[in-house]
Amino acid sequence: GGPIMVTFSRGGGQFIAGKAADNTDDAACIAGSVAGALHVRAVAKLYGVPVILHSDHCQKAWLPWFDGMIKASEEYFEKNGEPLFSSHMLDLS
Repeated sequence: GGPIMVTFSRGGGQFIAGKAADNTDDAACIAGSVAGALHVRAVAKLYGVPVILHSDHCQKAWLPWFDGMIKASEEYFEKNGEPLFSSHMLDLS
C-alpha cells in the first residue's frame, strides 16, 4: 500500500475525544487530535505504510489547540526520533 495522509481539524479532535469531554483550554480538541494521530501511526504499522499527519487551518483564537499539538509532537519526538505530526497549517485566519 501507499502512504497515508490524515488531516486533523480542531473540531475533528473534539469529536474523537467525545461530546462529553471537558474542552476547557481546548483540552478535548488536543487530546482527540493526539489520540487520533497515535491511532493512525499504530495501525499504519500493521500495513507497513508511511504516515503523513497534518493539522488543518488554525485561526488565532485556536492557538491553545495548536500549542497542545506542538507539545505532544515534541514529546513524541523525544521518545521516537520523529515528530508526531508531519506538518501544521498555522494561517491565523
